[in-house]
Amino acid sequence: MGKITKLRHSFFRYLIPCFIVCCIGIIIIEAGSLYLQNWYVDRYLEYYYNGRIYAEALARPADQWLFHLFYYARIVLIPFWSVCCLLYTAKVFFRRELQEPVDVLTRASERILDADLDFKIECKSQNELGKLCDSFEEMRQNLYDSNYRLWKSLEERKRLNSAFSHDLRTPITVLKGYMDLITQYEGKINPEKQSEILEKMSGQVSRLEHYTEKMSSIQKLEDIIPDVDSLTFGKLCSQLEENGKLLCKDRLFSFSFNVSSEDLIYTDIEIVTQVFMNLISNAQRYAKNCIECAVKAENDIFEITVSDDGHGFSEDALRKAWQPFYRADDENDKEHFGLGLYICWLLCRKAGGTITIQNNKNGGGMVTASFSKNISENQINS
Repeated sequence: MGKITKLRHSFFRYLIPCFIVCCIGIIIIEAGSLYLQNWYVDRYLEYYYNGRIYAEALARPADQWLFHLFYYARIVLIPFWSVCCLLYTAKVFFRRELQEPVDVLTRASERILDADLDFKIECKSQNELGKLCDSFEEMRQNLYDSNYRLWKSLEERKRLNSAFSHDLRTPITVLKGYMDLITQYEGKINPEKQSEILEKMSGQVSRLEHYTEKMSSIQKLEDIIPDVDSLTFGKLCSQLEENGKLLCKDRLFSFSFNVSSEDLIYTDIEIVTQVFMNLISNAQRYAKNCIECAVKAENDIFEITVSDDGHGFSEDALRKAWQPFYRADDENDKEHFGLGLYICWLLCRKAGGTITIQNNKNGGGMVTASFSKNISENQINS
């Protein structure tokens, strides 16, 4: 901040009128004191000569103490007047130059101590204390930004953990489906079929391991980078159909596709599978009897559409269902975090597509997830 020059100059500006008023007051006190002394003497003197007093009083007056009072009063009044002038000047100086910034800093300190940073420090004073208020405002803003970044980081971690726990449910459900199948037909499954089921279960376990490693290495959902791989539409649709049947269990599940089984696609298979399983899980929560899934391709985009025969999306949900932590007003499921469609939207973007939310002709909900067949976001960025 340097030397305190503005406050010093301001104080001198207040001292100059104080000195002038003080001098005028001293002159008035001196003149008044002399006038009262002369008035008192004139009452008891007999002779005057050229305006100067030479004669003696005819008699010593009984109220001679008045003369001494007029004479000594100025000795007391002059310093008293000077002190009053200085005190008043100091009061005016404090009120105009110091009180506002001091009050502002005091209130700001109290709010910061209470962990309240959502305010702004404003001071009209242009002196050094005003600059101190500006510095205090910069400090408050830095603290606010730092706390906001920390809050955002915690929210991202919370959202990531919620997404992680959310996405673990579907592959675990698939594994449970395989286990129920083995338990139900224990001793009746031929070795080849049993080996096939165990191989699929092993694939789900490997997928869980890979997904856990990926989620553990990122700080937020937006950091996910697709791992591009190639496979045929036939193999992809076969995996999706089987997983859908295991997830839907007793519900009627239909799966259709109008793409060539031998066509190759280049995308992140795990992302596509995760989006599909999220859409199926979401549809299962609202479907009454059946869930339908359709896969189609056009140009460089392929789409996965999942629809149900439930009550469909409300007008508010059609606009906001893909937003994180969105839950309808009548939502009673405490285990529903409101992250399913948001995760789908985010993963589709990573794979070069998006999601579309609408209601089908039968009144149920219908969500379409699109993906690029040949490109993904990590390839775009590179």
